[in-house]
Amino acid sequence: MPLTQLQKDLIFGSLLGDGNLQTSSNGRTWRYRAIQKSEHKEYLFNKYEILKNLCGATVVPKENEILDRRTNKFIKRWSFNTLTNTSLKFFGNMFYSYDSNKQRWTKKVPLKIKTFLNPRALAYFYMDDGALKWLGHSNAMRICTENFSLEDIYRIKNALKNLYNIDINLTKKKLKNGEIRFRILIPERSSNYFRELIKPYLIECMKYKVSDGNYGHL
Repeated sequence: MPLTQLQKDLIFGSLLGDGNLQTSSNGRTWRYRAIQKSEHKEYLFNKYEILKNLCGATVVPKENEILDRRTNKFIKRWSFNTLTNTSLKFFGNMFYSYDSNKQRWTKKVPLKIKTFLNPRALAYFYMDDGALKWLGHSNAMRICTENFSLEDIYRIKNALKNLYNIDINLTKKKLKNGEIRFRILIPERSSNYFRELIKPYLIECMKYKVSDGNYGHL
């Protein structure tokens, strides 16, 4: 089943963020999975409606409760999976490689990121993993990219510069195991342009993540 451009943008952008693909056939077939906390139910259902024709008649978003190990509190979240689809193999091959040491598939930033990172895909990436730096004090924004390697993050950095002339900085993030990883910081000098670039594609419940240019949020 061929994907629409909207579906491609959603999948590409969210695979840079919280979205993931899963395979149980050694990479021959893939399905897409989305999860959002209950406060972002509207955003989860936006993804579902766009990908609904890949889900089949019996697949609908479901709410469940899990223990958040970071806070040791139970949280509610919504999720859905598509069915396996041959069209998703293109993205599986692009984003994933099998790590024989870890015995699992690992996600990486595609070499061809500049081909697919249009403004709508960038908006989905930011809605998934973006945040204000300091509400009330700064118009800067950040993207939580610490799950990617430094090489991957530089690939994103170069794409933003080459495609949109957006200059970004990298900030350190120390993980629980002591490892130092990096996040993307969109500084104040770039925040207005970045906001206007993604603004047409923002889902209402995710606008709080985006600076309004006056130290508040949209």
